[in-house]
Amino acid sequence: MLNKIFKNWLFVGPHPDDVELGCGGSIAKYSKSNVNIYYLIISPAIEDPRNKNILQEMENAAEILGLKRENIFVLKYPRRVLHDFRADIRQDLIRVVKEVEPDVIFTTTPDDLHQDHSVIGEEILRLFRERSVIGYEVIRSSINFTANFYIELTEEHIDRKIRALMEYKSQLDRYYFNPEVIRSLAKMRGAQVKAPYAEAFKAMRLVVR
Repeated sequence: MLNKIFKNWLFVGPHPDDVELGCGGSIAKYSKSNVNIYYLIISPAIEDPRNKNILQEMENAAEILGLKRENIFVLKYPRRVLHDFRADIRQDLIRVVKEVEPDVIFTTTPDDLHQDHSVIGEEILRLFRERSVIGYEVIRSSINFTANFYIELTEEHIDRKIRALMEYKSQLDRYYFNPEVIRSLAKMRGAQVKAPYAEAFKAMRLVVR
């Protein structure tokens, strides 16, 4: 149903892996349908030596999820201080949105505890009043997340999400990359809507034309 309402989708990640963690199953589900999916990263976080290969890891993950390389945009802002670059980020967001004309934008939420996540959620919600904006869940920082929108997933979608996340070799020591944690969250969210698995979202603005 969602792919009949929205044809152009833009997923925005403050950093590599945020989108995959919050939306990887949904991208796996809809990348094979008749929608155009775009992916924007604000900060590649490559100033940290551990992340020297993270953009290649991201491309590997994107390929597993079915994303087209030409639909991926990467900006170069430093991590953890995105609030210092709000004006420049706004201009880049406007440029990318003008280029891809998304019907719906998936982003982090303004109340996310991570400072970079909240900045991006605020700016997208503020800037694009004529577009649908849906917030996704980031397991380590969406403490106050209240879901009102779910996408049902299958075992195959979750398996592809986990396979994609496992491409982030530099991040595998983080607890939330544990496949059991990823699968458990999807099961819990699925149980809330009587489905095998699901990803949960917060519809912050819905515009249907």
